[in-house]
Amino acid sequence: MVLKILLVISILLQLVAAIIAIRMMRVTKFNSAWLLFAIALSLMVFQLIAEFVNMVVVDFDWLLSFPKDFMVWIGVITSLCFAVALFYIRKIIYYISQMNEKHRLTEKRILNTIISTEEKERRRFSKDLHDGLGPLLSSVKMSVSALSKIEMDDSKKEIIQNADYVIEEAIKSLKEISNNLSPHILNNFGVARAVNNFINKLTLPMQMKIRFDTNLKNTRFSSNIEAILYRVTCELVNNAIKHSKATQIRVSLNLEDQNITLKVEDNGEGFDTSVLESASRPGMGLYNINSRISSLKGSMTVDSAKGKGTRVTIVINTLN
Repeated sequence: MVLKILLVISILLQLVAAIIAIRMMRVTKFNSAWLLFAIALSLMVFQLIAEFVNMVVVDFDWLLSFPKDFMVWIGVITSLCFAVALFYIRKIIYYISQMNEKHRLTEKRILNTIISTEEKERRRFSKDLHDGLGPLLSSVKMSVSALSKIEMDDSKKEIIQNADYVIEEAIKSLKEISNNLSPHILNNFGVARAVNNFINKLTLPMQMKIRFDTNLKNTRFSSNIEAILYRVTCELVNNAIKHSKATQIRVSLNLEDQNITLKVEDNGEGFDTSVLESASRPGMGLYNINSRISSLKGSMTVDSAKGKGTRVTIVINTLN
């Protein structure tokens, strides 16, 4: 009785599978594979029905009207259909992998275009500020300095001095903004010098120290790699300064066997990295960093635990 029930269930499952195979013909490129699957499954259903009828009906003379090797041929055809269908399925998998690769390359091109456009706009804004607004402020400063030499009472002189001080601060701020938008050192001397300059100019909290190690010296890379490495390093260091409550931050940027490895480590309070995996979109800072690194076919790992600091490791192959 149990075997009969199992046969009926098998027949129903094979029928459902055959129907699904037929429906799949409408949604995939290789219809032949699903047609062969449907034929093979239908033949298996026929065999199972024959077995079921043979168990239920004792007089099974109608089967004798078929050729002697009929059921054997059914089995052979079924096996052939499955074998050829699997060959076509292999083509489907290859086609899907090609489409995924094209999709990945398209995403990479789009991201690279966005990053490249962003860097161009940064350079343009920086140049406009430096070459446009900078000279105007310098001219105003010269005029105010000239006014301060004219004889006048102390109250007016103080106003002129205050104006001169404010303009001087505005010029300094303008230079900082221009440099942050597009560091001239990055464009002229490379990522190692730019990162070193960035760290040296940081205003750090009391008792916090930053150490920078590199073996790059004057080694240059593509503008995309240098720009992304510089922006990522700046963001990771700023995050550590603002959020880690660390006393020591170590930045290392090294080249080994065509791989650039960037490490930013701190001895701060750390955090539970499981939140990065569980969140639908991890912290926007790390999400953006990971997107930029992925555009270079690089990898990023974050090692951290509460009370044990944080270490972010980024590896980029310069040949990609």
